[in-house]
Amino acid sequence: MSRLMNVKLFGLAACVLLSTAAYAEGHEHEHAHAEASAPRVQAGKKWATDEVLKSGMDGIRQTMLARRADMDADKLTTQDYQKLGDALEQHTARIVQNCKLSKDADRAFHSVVLADLMRDTELMRTSPKVQIQRLSAQGVMQTLRHYGENFQHPGWSLDAASPQLQPKQP
Repeated sequence: MSRLMNVKLFGLAACVLLSTAAYAEGHEHEHAHAEASAPRVQAGKKWATDEVLKSGMDGIRQTMLARRADMDADKLTTQDYQKLGDALEQHTARIVQNCKLSKDADRAFHSVVLADLMRDTELMRTSPKVQIQRLSAQGVMQTLRHYGENFQHPGWSLDAASPQLQPKQP
């Protein structure tokens, strides 16, 4: 890829990130308690979750893992990433509208997971460049790792072979 093309892609990515950050800042979450920094949890502990959050994050995880091999093989088109982003946005909206976490756990979720998830989902949905969409999808995967490291979710795994992700046998 030419140096000029790299500069143009970097410029586009920066513009999209800034506009997405502005969108996320302006986003009014019905929980009126998102703050800039996450409270700290005791060492070795994780934040409590509720069923809505676990269900929504499972949906996001399963959506991403279903397309992971194609993402890794660079087989997804711009339209594929847009559809993936649309699906992630639906899961995220259900979480935002319905989860009931403690004040501190919710602030942590906003700081550790939600802000990055919203930014990367928006880039997947709106960027005309498949390279930016792919990087954003990788960002979602990293956000899923952070969720698993910081929040109580028994059986959480990004391994596609995880028993919870296998179809149930009759």
